[in-house]
Amino acid sequence: MTDAKYPIPAQDRESSSQGWGKYEQLTAQATSCVWTYLRKDKESLVRESAGFLEQLEALWGLHDIAATEIWHELNERIELSSDLLKRGIRARKGGPYRSTKLP
Repeated sequence: MTDAKYPIPAQDRESSSQGWGKYEQLTAQATSCVWTYLRKDKESLVRESAGFLEQLEALWGLHDIAATEIWHELNERIELSSDLLKRGIRARKGGPYRSTKLP
């Protein structure tokens, strides 16, 4: 369970220092991505984004989630959005067509 002070589930905070370290590494990598974006440094953004994805994949591994599960979920969202657009429906936040599957 998460709480306001700790957005990371209690079992993950208490389980192992390795797991907690992965959250810290992921946070640091995400921050690096934002900084390189703000500096408009495309080459560094590509490099930092690759590092972020590596850290994210490591975190998924700690929770027994295969990368293919994530990419499948993303594909489902893209397909749903494409199907709605083909029908002339522009899905948007707060609109009549709400789904957790929209990109």
